[in-house]
Amino acid sequence: MMGKRVYFFGGKGGVGKTTLSSAFSLILAKTKKVLLISTDPAHSLSDLFGSEVGPEAKEVEENLWAVEIDPKKQIEVYIKGAIEAIEGSVSPEVFEQIKEMFHSVEHTPGVEEAAILDALSRIVLKGPFEAFVVDTAPTGHTLAMLRTAGRVGRWLEELIKRKSSAESFREKAGLGRLSRTLEILRERRERFSRFLEVVIRDSLFFPVLNPEKLSIVETERMVEEVTGMGIEITHLFVNKVMPKDVKGDFVERRRSQEKIYMNLIRERFGSFKIVTVEMRPRDVVGMEDLKELAKELEGKL
Repeated sequence: MMGKRVYFFGGKGGVGKTTLSSAFSLILAKTKKVLLISTDPAHSLSDLFGSEVGPEAKEVEENLWAVEIDPKKQIEVYIKGAIEAIEGSVSPEVFEQIKEMFHSVEHTPGVEEAAILDALSRIVLKGPFEAFVVDTAPTGHTLAMLRTAGRVGRWLEELIKRKSSAESFREKAGLGRLSRTLEILRERRERFSRFLEVVIRDSLFFPVLNPEKLSIVETERMVEEVTGMGIEITHLFVNKVMPKDVKGDFVERRRSQEKIYMNLIRERFGSFKIVTVEMRPRDVVGMEDLKELAKELEGKL
């Protein structure tokens, strides 16, 4: 399990993805140079580590760096790249119209996921890290991002076919080549193709859930879709489990309900190794708390 290149932590909002992915990163950092990446627009790595984490990779512990992908900035970069791919292949009048159209779709559903995916592919393929841990956005955004990976590849392939035909026609007609557009499209196709290969062949997806009904239902849907994409799942993290040594009438009632949900989790996700993480008396904040959690996780993986 520790020999993979990319590890995704996914699940419903508030289940503890950031905390567990950060603790897991510390385990990997014992033997590898690791980059922890947050793709969640509501970043919380800075709060967790107690030190500012931003859009540039920052070393937060020996062998461990962290970075928060800024969706707004990445949308700007993504649209700029798309515009550059078209510039020179159409008339100036049409190009201005296309630029306006691209800028008008900045808030269209799917654009944010495509931009984050573009940034993620560049980071993972560029290096110089040996392993990447991705603290993802809540389930819906993450699944949309992974679906986009496949669609972008097919879309680029179709654009390249059309562009190749157009350039071939122009060359035969003695009109010369259009622009760098084809070169840019091919570079993107190659990058996304290599990134998809990493995701499918050299990645693990770790679902994170709490012993609650809605969390279980959402995890079922996520597991089905992720495995359907060919991404491997080996472990499932059940976070915020009631501690065994806590007593009281209220606690016992909660524990009785939790037992039902834990049995359901074992029944529905029995093909994976289930790692349980007990609820703590206070929030995990700072490196010492994370190291303590990492030590607990390491003994269960």
